[in-house]
Amino acid sequence: MAKKKIQRTSKRGREEEFESMAKKKIQRTSIGGREEEKDGLSDLPDAVLLHIMNFMNTRDVVRTCVLSKRWKNLWKHVTTLSFSSSGKILFYNKFVPQFLSKRDASTSLIDLNIGAYGFNAPKLLTGIVKYAAQHHAQNLKITTEYNFRGTPNSFVPSIFSCRSLTSLVLATCSGDPPMELPKSLLLPTLKTLHLSNVKFAAIDDHCVEPFSACSVLNTLDMDGYSFCNYADTLCVTNSNLSILKISNSFVYNIYPRNFKHNIILSTPNLASITIGDNIIFSHDQLTSTCDLPFLEEVNIKILNFPMDSLVVAGWLQVLSHVKRLTLSFRVLKDVPTLLTMGIQSPCFVRLESLKMVIPNPHKVSDEEANEILRQLLQNSTITATVTVSHEIQEVRSLYHAALLR
Repeated sequence: MAKKKIQRTSKRGREEEFESMAKKKIQRTSIGGREEEKDGLSDLPDAVLLHIMNFMNTRDVVRTCVLSKRWKNLWKHVTTLSFSSSGKILFYNKFVPQFLSKRDASTSLIDLNIGAYGFNAPKLLTGIVKYAAQHHAQNLKITTEYNFRGTPNSFVPSIFSCRSLTSLVLATCSGDPPMELPKSLLLPTLKTLHLSNVKFAAIDDHCVEPFSACSVLNTLDMDGYSFCNYADTLCVTNSNLSILKISNSFVYNIYPRNFKHNIILSTPNLASITIGDNIIFSHDQLTSTCDLPFLEEVNIKILNFPMDSLVVAGWLQVLSHVKRLTLSFRVLKDVPTLLTMGIQSPCFVRLESLKMVIPNPHKVSDEEANEILRQLLQNSTITATVTVSHEIQEVRSLYHAALLR
């Protein structure tokens, strides 16, 4: 019986949990022989209550208005709004605009997390983004499963009139056509940007350069992107950018498998590069307009397709100033081939640690892995710690680079 009670309790929604917490705060006091109830939770300052409510789903926030007179209008002043449909799309698409129309207009908006679904998604998002811009939202997250193919993305230009944003997340379902973005993202206060399944408009016949106007951008995370009009080059131009993450390139893939995709980095202050699982980079060139002198950490994990040897050589040259380098076996396995082609290994001038990740089902002995790493480091005079990691078993052996040469 106790076990069943625990299971039922664990399935309660946030609203029930909040009401339960409120009831626990009600204390019985004796006055003149009579017992009276004292609501300890409602005695807390408004600032404390609003801080708690900022962690709740916005629909549950509204429901607190029935607790007492004290709570009747408190919900109108929350600064964090988080909307999710819970499967009731028609109700949800009506609830969100109604909530915004009744919210206190003088209260600033810090965080807005919105999901949009169904045929009314573009209309809903247009109203939401306009509201965010009018109320100087700082952090905006938009996720949607709507298929925007053939539908004007009228809300997208509104996002780039929201000049107060410091953080932006735009994500569409990976199986749908991507959300098309403008040629340049004009967000002068943006520090963090996450994009999932988007498409960039080209500035000319072959190149896209969307980030140069984001003058204070620090972190860029792209999980699936493509180009309009068969452009083939992504220019990441930003003098302030420190962290770059790319994964699952071309999720909605209109390109042939051997399509050559180029990335040009103009990021003199870049400190971290992460290229994630299953990205199709076998033919893709990586170049840089500078030496990336502040590069601290690079993590490249490519699993599905073998990489072209010349592509690998170009990548390693770009990364030669890194301090901590992690590469998958797919990237490094053709290093011996480079030497037979007369291509010299790069000279790593700041390297402190190097890790090779060998994912199953690759059967690679430590001796073979060590030989690849020795050849990779043969032109480097630095001393580094080298790790060979078998991803599933987590069998590791540590070597000193000086011993490998």
